[in-house]
Amino acid sequence: MATTGSNLRTRMSEEDNKLMCDIALKYFKERKVEISNAIKALYPFLETLRDRDLITDEMYKASKKSYKNPLTIPKVVYGVLDNMEEKHHLPLLEILFSKVIMKNYPDLNGICEGFRHEILKKMVCQASVGDESAENRNTQLRIEQGTGGKSYPSLSWLFPDQSNYTESMNLRRSSTSENKTGKRGFMDLGNKSALPNPKKRRRARQQPGVSVNFRAEILPVTCGEMRGLLIKRKLERGATRKCIRTEDGNWLTPREFELRGGYEKASNWKTSLTCGGKTLKRLMELGLLRPPPITREIQNKEKKSDKCKICQDEGKLFCCENCQSFFHGDCHLPPVNTKRNGWNCTFCTTEDSSQSLEHYRESEVLVKQMDPGRKLKCEFLLLKVYHHLESNIFPNIPHGNYVTKASQYLGKLRKLDIIKKKLIKENYCKVKDFKEAMDKFFQDPRCEKLHLNQEEFVKNFKEVFAIQETN
Repeated sequence: MATTGSNLRTRMSEEDNKLMCDIALKYFKERKVEISNAIKALYPFLETLRDRDLITDEMYKASKKSYKNPLTIPKVVYGVLDNMEEKHHLPLLEILFSKVIMKNYPDLNGICEGFRHEILKKMVCQASVGDESAENRNTQLRIEQGTGGKSYPSLSWLFPDQSNYTESMNLRRSSTSENKTGKRGFMDLGNKSALPNPKKRRRARQQPGVSVNFRAEILPVTCGEMRGLLIKRKLERGATRKCIRTEDGNWLTPREFELRGGYEKASNWKTSLTCGGKTLKRLMELGLLRPPPITREIQNKEKKSDKCKICQDEGKLFCCENCQSFFHGDCHLPPVNTKRNGWNCTFCTTEDSSQSLEHYRESEVLVKQMDPGRKLKCEFLLLKVYHHLESNIFPNIPHGNYVTKASQYLGKLRKLDIIKKKLIKENYCKVKDFKEAMDKFFQDPRCEKLHLNQEEFVKNFKEVFAIQETN
């Protein structure tokens, strides 16, 4: 019989393990391009695959030979992934999400988290459609006893901490028990009628049975009798941001929400606020919620009414000496250097420097290298789009169907964040690289429904780069 120290595979039901492997394969097929783009250099990726006998020497040499310059790396990696898709995808994922490889390719961390979220979500959904059969329960018993039939590979990279696996299975089992008792599955957060009776709210904090899609951009949170919607993207920027929208439409910081919930003496909002029956602290430990950065901000009551020009939130702000507008350091582009004095924002700097008497054709501008001056102009254009989304549209989303609409805007903001990150890291070699990324952003059919106008961006692009087409 298996002992207490048995590894994760012997304690996992065959059904659960097979289901996770199937989900991992499907998600791997859908994310091959994303994984390929995360591999920025062939070493040590190819060498590790060869050393583990997952690719032959011939394939290793062919892949190295097809490498011509850094721009071809994603294609080379994709070819390797495509070749290994059916037979070796599980050992491949084991290597991709190992500590050594993710240290060399940091972008894989987010992809690994995506795998974890997707598998947890599908496991909970699968459990909610029906009860375990007696046969499955017997199979699980045999495996727990160290006997039974066919076993499936253990996804050790998915739950490096075995307690995390236990938590995920608790979520799966709680969803199954909900199905038996006829309780609701995934909550319709945009509909007030889906919320519990106010008289039962305090008790709801102790019930872990509410199924939640933890990968969603918006999570339902509770604290005492308070209920609200947590905007992940806002929390990720700092715990002093007003990232929770209450039922009456007000915005609160996690600590303010905690106080409204009656937890004045509490010392950690992460343990006071819950989502789906789990504390936010536990969700962070499971990798289902990113912890906010640790910030130390000086409280200044006289500046309390000041808000960031981009996100319309309070916090530690920097004031432009020229226009007197305020910005968070990470909302502004480029990020504000806190050691600088006499600082002017990009809006003022670009508008002052764009009064050029010389004009260019667009074809001439696009092929130019991304020097500091042109990078500043691209940052100006990106800030204009952020300002429109975060200041003009997002705060004015109507209450009806709020979650659906807000999630769509947040999805677009996430895509902008990727462009912003690449611009900061100087990944765009030429002006056309940035322009193509923005064109792709606007060509999404959802942009029209979200009131994002590409014509306005094109107009600003031509003005800031002094483009004037001649006949």
